[in-house]
Amino acid sequence: RYLVLATLGAGGMGVVFTAYDPQLDRKVALKLLRGNLGANTKEARTRLKREAQAIAQLNHPNVVGVYDVGATDDGDVYIAMEFVEGDTLTTW
Repeated sequence: RYLVLATLGAGGMGVVFTAYDPQLDRKVALKLLRGNLGANTKEARTRLKREAQAIAQLNHPNVVGVYDVGATDDGDVYIAMEFVEGDTLTTW
């Protein structure tokens, strides 16, 4: 569903990409588990889904919105979130 545009960053468990959602005609941040680190286990996939559910319950200007959570054809779990232009927290 999403067209990956570029890599935004990576953390301990995941990689975040900018992506385009053609169904809703908008740019999103797409977080996927890092498969090459062995993090894409059942436990890690469950944690990522819980993270999406927790964020989706929040409504605050300092918290990005969650648009979608799902899995690729390969079973990799992703979260599609609001894309916010600007500096990273590290840069800030």
